[in-house]
Amino acid sequence: MTSFCRLSPGFLGPFVCLLLMVAGARADTEQLAGKIERTILEPIAREAPGAAAVLVLDGKVVRVRTWGARSAEARDQAINDRTLFRVASISKTFAGTAGAMLVREAEIDWKTPIARELEGLRFKKTDWGKQINLQHVLSQSTGLMPHAYTNLIEDNQSFERIVGKLHNVDFICAPGECYSYQNVVFSLVGEVVEKATGMPYPQYVEDRIFGPLGMTRASIGYRKYVDDANHARPHVWTGESWAPTRITLEYYRVPPAAGVNASISDMRRWLQAQLGDAPDVLSPSLLAEVQAGIQRTSRQQSHYPRNRRLGEVHYGLGWRVFDYGGVEDFVHHGGYVRGMRSEMVFNRNLDAGLVFLTNSEPRKMGRIVFEFADMLIDERASGRSIAAAD
Repeated sequence: MTSFCRLSPGFLGPFVCLLLMVAGARADTEQLAGKIERTILEPIAREAPGAAAVLVLDGKVVRVRTWGARSAEARDQAINDRTLFRVASISKTFAGTAGAMLVREAEIDWKTPIARELEGLRFKKTDWGKQINLQHVLSQSTGLMPHAYTNLIEDNQSFERIVGKLHNVDFICAPGECYSYQNVVFSLVGEVVEKATGMPYPQYVEDRIFGPLGMTRASIGYRKYVDDANHARPHVWTGESWAPTRITLEYYRVPPAAGVNASISDMRRWLQAQLGDAPDVLSPSLLAEVQAGIQRTSRQQSHYPRNRRLGEVHYGLGWRVFDYGGVEDFVHHGGYVRGMRSEMVFNRNLDAGLVFLTNSEPRKMGRIVFEFADMLIDERASGRSIAAAD
């Protein structure tokens, strides 16, 4: 093609050359999309009762795929692009955005101590407890013992009762000084939203995020999931096959941490918005804020497999952020509740991203993020069409 462009004089030469370059870029993108589908997505989907995925390359949605059935006991109930899945801890990405919106509305400052906002909230080390602010909560840097009282969520205790016990939790460092993953403490953002706006957290997210982005199937809460006829059943491995299991209520008790339900059509819109396609809802400055790494963490703490390409890892405002293969700012979060797994990863520098949802717990899910990143980086190194930061 380069030779043709050099040898094409006259008025039409540059125009024809441009068309050829565009066609070549599209062919490269389609080739990469096919490779990702064949080598990453389909092998995982074949392991699962049902799955759904959306793939964006060069800023364009190139695949929206669904596989299998909502239940292994009803193979005629096919997964479609409107089937609801539990996205579990990917819910934290919506909470981070909700927090950033709240701050921009001047309802609260990032540095305002949350104990000042939430009456009765107490911590064991009073001087450190008074320092914990909304940014600490959303960036997993409160300094409290990791997974504080997550076990009580699983024991079906109410959120209010668990919060009332936080004064018994030890600190492992001062706020802002170390990474400490939380579900209960993270979900205090919901209480802050309600106190500041007078609006329940689910309603705030639906009004400010789901609705404006056109995420028409997305919702928060147990009843909205089980009462919807088109929802995926969770499955566990029996040793021989996937078997449907009950839809657990427990983690719906912490909606900011794990309460969002969404279809792959909804997650397509969420992915595109994170890549900058909805600036009227999520402005460039807001995206830069929520996707920036704040609290440094480690590979082990982020549950990433050992990989020589992995660079620094941070937690932002509801997102994990890592450098990989010399490319900065891969943004990711996964989700897991019993019988459900989800992964979302993207890179704005490469203008590419992937969401994968399944109603089971496939072994290969743990590799999907780095396999996707490897393909993007290798494609860029080959000089083909993936967008480059430079």
